[in-house]
Amino acid sequence: MTPDEWKTGMQNEASSVNDREWAMDTKLAAGRFGWRGAGVAAAVFAALGVGVVLLGQFLWRHDAPDQLWLGVMILSGMVGALLGTRRVGALEAGVGALAFLPGAWMTVVALQAVLGNAAPFTPIIGVSNEGVAVVAVIAACAAGSVRTATDRLTLVRA
Repeated sequence: MTPDEWKTGMQNEASSVNDREWAMDTKLAAGRFGWRGAGVAAAVFAALGVGVVLLGQFLWRHDAPDQLWLGVMILSGMVGALLGTRRVGALEAGVGALAFLPGAWMTVVALQAVLGNAAPFTPIIGVSNEGVAVVAVIAACAAGSVRTATDRLTLVRA
């Protein structure tokens, strides 16, 4: 069975039942295919990691603002909420947010190869690598909350 045939079958099944909530969930599930949301989230959060390192290198010249990590956490919540509006689930957003640290470290390594001693030696000074778990939890909570709210709003409107 191809993904298109599966999607058509799910939509036909949803239209043939009397349970409105189950039918809506089935129609929404037909539009999703596996873990593609985690890939999108990983790309977005890796880009966020790259952006933070590049801003630290070229805008602040190794003198990062004191509240940089707080800004990263707020941005991760905003990105998680935006992913939730795009129907990305909480688990997918949280898993994708774990790509923040690899994106940031790859940028640090690339800058060290290009700039030598002028390059940063860590993505965010004063923050340990375990801090990325906080970003993942914030993104997952934001995506899950927004997705649940939009699902309920869709039910009310239907």
